[in-house]
Amino acid sequence: MPGNKAMRRALQTADAVRVNAPVPLITDSTELITPDLAQEMLKKNKNNRPVNWKKVEEYAALMKAGKWKLHGQGILLDGDGNILTGQTRLWAIVFSSVNVYMRISRGNPPDTAPLIDRGRPQSARDLATRRTEKKHAPTEASLARAISILRGNTKPSTDDIAEIIVQKSEIMSEVLKETYGTKKTKSVLMVIAAVCETYNDVQKAREAAKETSKLADKLDERLRPHSAAECWGKGTAFSIALEQARRLV
Repeated sequence: MPGNKAMRRALQTADAVRVNAPVPLITDSTELITPDLAQEMLKKNKNNRPVNWKKVEEYAALMKAGKWKLHGQGILLDGDGNILTGQTRLWAIVFSSVNVYMRISRGNPPDTAPLIDRGRPQSARDLATRRTEKKHAPTEASLARAISILRGNTKPSTDDIAEIIVQKSEIMSEVLKETYGTKKTKSVLMVIAAVCETYNDVQKAREAAKETSKLADKLDERLRPHSAAECWGKGTAFSIALEQARRLV
């Protein structure tokens, strides 16, 4: 048969070593993980990384809101049931008190743990791009964070920021075009964030953005003896400064 020659060539190559090498028996299944089951699984969580509690809170919030979706990345266990990766998801199930379907992979060799989860976490811009299918600049993430503060959410999650980028994508893009060439100082960014949040009409937002430099100067005057840079990201001071920017807009 014609295929026999191809098989013989394959077996004579280095690939034959991989084909014939011992392969661990790894089984995968989709299972409904309850908070009680998650707690039970977490009892076998030896030698794992420190828990990222902020990420646990983010995942739990998604689960509570019904926004968590089943996907291929789930919980990896070794042959004894010890968690190699997935502790964040399991803790999120515990804290959310929600039953969640997860992919469970059992029988992974323990010595593969150092090879797992070495990728870069998705940023808010990455998450937004998946929905808008276009690249988003770091400035847009900064504006989205400021808009979140204007909405009263002083500790936005990565998903919260991504959601605002998606919501305000068109307006932010047009306002940034209108202010192209203007140095993006913190006071300018505060004014732009206020413009983007205040106006839902693109044309009106662009018209308001034409006054950005003047409004930023007025904001600097109102914030003295402090500066917008000193207030940026500083809790209550940030909220007050942004509110001043909104009043000016």
